[in-house]
Parts: sequence; structure tokens; C-alpha cells
Amino acid sequence: MEKRNRSKNNELSFLGDSLSTIYAAKKWKHQWRLFRLIQDWPTIIGTEVARLTAPAFFRQDVLWIFVQDSAWMQHMQFIKLDLLARVNKIMTEQPVTDIRWLLQPEMPPAPERHLPQPHPVDPNQERLFQGMTEGIANQECRQALQRLWQTFASHTK
Repeated sequence: MEKRNRSKNNELSFLGDSLSTIYAAKKWKHQWRLFRLIQDWPTIIGTEVARLTAPAFFRQDVLWIFVQDSAWMQHMQFIKLDLLARVNKIMTEQPVTDIRWLLQPEMPPAPERHLPQPHPVDPNQERLFQGMTEGIANQECRQALQRLWQTFASHTK
């Protein structure tokens, strides 16, 4: 059975030397490109606009951007050429040829979490925990830790 982590000469190689081959084989280059753009997005577009927009995906050399609503979509269209130039300053290896807009999909509501009903805490366990926290000098911190323990203990068996 051939070892997959060795080079052709059966010698060890540095991971950094192998990353480009791994990225090409897994086709991660496009995802890395998007990750890099997302990271730099507030710098490219400005902090305020970055809260209302986000790079969504690439389709070949076209960048698709999520926008909050149709008014922002129209605003982004007005600054498209400037934005394209700013994006291409960062995407030097594979420049973007066009930018298109897409309304931000609504996030599904978070499922409701049902906590189990609290049950009485064993008084002996509570005294033991209070004894363990006596060494905490800050009274506010000590009481907060004790409340946290009380809540945890009353919801677990």
C-alpha cells in the first residue's frame, strides 16, 4: 500500500510546499479566494456598508455579493466600477471581471431550546462547592460563580 503523505522520492516534505498541490486537487482555491475577500471586505467597502453587504460566491470570474435590500442593490450598482477596481487590487492573481448582486437570504429562525425543569440541588453538594469558592477574594465573582453552579446543578442529574 502506498503512503499518501510522502513525496515521490519517499522523502518527507514541508507542508507549505505541498499546499498548492493539495488546494488544486481539492479545488479549494476558489473557496480560499472568497475567504480572503470576506476577511478584507470591511477595508474594501467600508465598515458601515460591510454590515449591509457580504461577498457571497464566485461564478467563474464574476463576484456575487449579498445585499440587504433592493435599495442597497441599486446603491451598489452606482459604485460598481469603483468597487470592482478595489476588489481587483486584492484579487491580483485572478481578477474579477464583473460584480452582480443578490438579496441576502433570510436566516431561518433559531429553534426554540427547551431547558429541563430545574430540580432541587443537594444541600451537601452546594456546601462543598461554596467551600471550594471561599478562596475567591472578589465577593461579586464568588457569588456569580456560585449562581452559575447552582443553575448548572439544578438542570443536570
